[in-house]
Amino acid sequence: MKKKNVQAFTLLELVIAVGIMLTVIAGLFVASLNCMFLNQTNSNLVIAANDAQYVLEQLKGLAYTDIEDYSPPVFTNLENENIPAPAVTQIKAGLKEVTVNVNWTERQRPRTFSLSTCFED
Repeated sequence: MKKKNVQAFTLLELVIAVGIMLTVIAGLFVASLNCMFLNQTNSNLVIAANDAQYVLEQLKGLAYTDIEDYSPPVFTNLENENIPAPAVTQIKAGLKEVTVNVNWTERQRPRTFSLSTCFED
């Protein structure tokens, strides 16, 4: 009786193939998680920039002498969001630099965004 030449995968080849596939799938899973976290971070950064811009727009409507007395509204768009009173620096006579800081917590880490502009008398 003649022996047939049957080609098949050995157990070792199957284990190696499964190992490679699991490595690729795990890498894709980690990459998708990182993309989700990055998307959330960027979304929070846009919200913080919008809130800081809102405060600066409110300041534009005030008289030059009232800028230092401004108290920003309370925002709740971000976790533990806090916007302290804007920092006002007198650059020269008739020119002030105003910096708005937005602080929030993201994945148990404190984050800060700052936006500055100048106001002229």
